[in-house]
Amino acid sequence: MAKRIVAVSDSHGDENSLREAFEQAARHGKIDIAVFLGDGIRDFDNVRTLRFMQDTVCYAVKGNNDWSSFEENEILFTVNGARFFACHGHTRHVKYGLERLWFAARERGASVALYGHTHCEHIELEHDMHLINPGAVCERSKRRSAYVEILVEDSGFVVPQLVNWEK
Repeated sequence: MAKRIVAVSDSHGDENSLREAFEQAARHGKIDIAVFLGDGIRDFDNVRTLRFMQDTVCYAVKGNNDWSSFEENEILFTVNGARFFACHGHTRHVKYGLERLWFAARERGASVALYGHTHCEHIELEHDMHLINPGAVCERSKRRSAYVEILVEDSGFVVPQLVNWEK
């Protein structure tokens, strides 16, 4: 069965916007997997306890501003055969290009690299690698994304889409 992933990043203390992003996503269907890409780990810890997140698998990485977090800098997980590499991005210097991110993900056998840090929404397919940044949930605007939704078909086919704020 296809799995629905919702990924967010960079709440920077704006727990309300983070919660509202997940609430918006939940109004459109079950969230199978929630991914937080750093800079606001405490916000995510509070949000992941919401009722509609009870049956959701949650992954998180720490960002450069999550000093006291025990989360890892980078993680790997697999959904319907598609391997995901997730990091905040600061350790891969994503503000200066995505080459280091691409190589790190490829070295680990991933076909999808999730990252944050730049506060800029981005979806790109580069040499069979999806490079995906949901943007910054703390920079709320109708013209900005609230989150990225990634559908992973049974076959492992990945369909990413940026989703803007509804209100």
